[in-house]
Amino acid sequence: MRFFILLYNIITTLLLIPLSPILLIWAINPKYRGRIRQRLGYSLPRLGKNQKPRIWVHALSVGEAASSLPLLTAIRRQIPDACLIFSTTTRGGTSYAAARTAPMVDHLISFPFDLFPPVNKYISRLAPDIFILIETDLWPNFIWQLKCRNIPIILANGRLTAHSLKGYKRAAFLFRPLFNSFTAIGVQMASDAANMRRLGVESRKIITAGNLKYDLPPSPAAQNRKQPIFNRPAVGGPLLVAGSTHEGEEEIILRAYKKLRKDFPALELIIAPRDIERRETVERLIKNMNLTSSRRSEGGSTGLVILDTLGELSAVYALADIAFVGGSLVAQGGHNPLEPAPHGIPILFGPHMDDFAEISHALLDCGGARQVNAVELLPALRDLLNSPETRHKMGERAADLIRRNQGAAQRYIEIIKDSLAHEQ
Repeated sequence: MRFFILLYNIITTLLLIPLSPILLIWAINPKYRGRIRQRLGYSLPRLGKNQKPRIWVHALSVGEAASSLPLLTAIRRQIPDACLIFSTTTRGGTSYAAARTAPMVDHLISFPFDLFPPVNKYISRLAPDIFILIETDLWPNFIWQLKCRNIPIILANGRLTAHSLKGYKRAAFLFRPLFNSFTAIGVQMASDAANMRRLGVESRKIITAGNLKYDLPPSPAAQNRKQPIFNRPAVGGPLLVAGSTHEGEEEIILRAYKKLRKDFPALELIIAPRDIERRETVERLIKNMNLTSSRRSEGGSTGLVILDTLGELSAVYALADIAFVGGSLVAQGGHNPLEPAPHGIPILFGPHMDDFAEISHALLDCGGARQVNAVELLPALRDLLNSPETRHKMGERAADLIRRNQGAAQRYIEIIKDSLAHEQ
């Protein structure tokens, strides 16, 4: 491991030479200046000497930050004196965390570049008593320096699919020692644990803790359809929410919506592109179909709304009568179908759910979801709109699946407490 870290640092240093002009441009750009300065180890918060224990939780981006919410809530409730530091790598993750984690965390920061000096500054200044990585974002320098300082490292909500295992095995010389540097590796399912062992991770470190996403609290948004949606009085019709959509899906959804409006004139649609920067593209599609829409960021005053804000999808799902989970009609691996499930609504998704295969199968098996292709979407929606009883039954089954699989956050609390106790 020492030899690899030395080689890794030599390579990254050599790469910095040709990349330095690009980094300089970023550094002087006001849009990136603050984040880059902090990621280099400057402008870090000053922590009080008595702020103990210091728990550092890291999430790569929006999805991982969302997964962390049940754990952050549990830490704040059960270890109330902790100094809770939360970091993200992407700008989207930071924006989401700023909106959703503020009541729980003491410090929100950007994650350091994986270069020896910035990493050293971060760990020296923040001096965490424990570091918790949510799902993914492995960086050799960072993990190595934590290990050298005997700081416990916990992987929470980890996954290792059979497909990913093939890639990890090709670079097993790197990933095996990295994973074995962790104090505890919490994974979602037994299959993840088995794949970790196949990679060569020590069995004693692997814990099948469940999926934190099952512990996501229901949104406070009311499910009463009489409540206004955004700033527009509700018209009393059913609401379809298409969440985390990708290019190629919006057109399919909009065509189905336009046809359904003939039989269900009060039908409303909120469409949430996965990349909110695509909102103008979606608006052009809507306009080309002679439909009228508005943006959530501007109030959302029509029956067809583009959700172009971060951190509100769960609240919008709470208002829905039917949910469609995107990234699944096109080959994008799908998105998390557990997001709408706690709200007791039927869930539809396409055939491409590779990234959430076990969760989607669980929803299909319990009768809380239906899998459709581009042709089947319209009749499936029509069937659900015609049958409130079917919608209710599917929604209850989806919500029951959530209830039966909760408890991961509490298991991680026990792991954290045990790790902290061993450090005292």
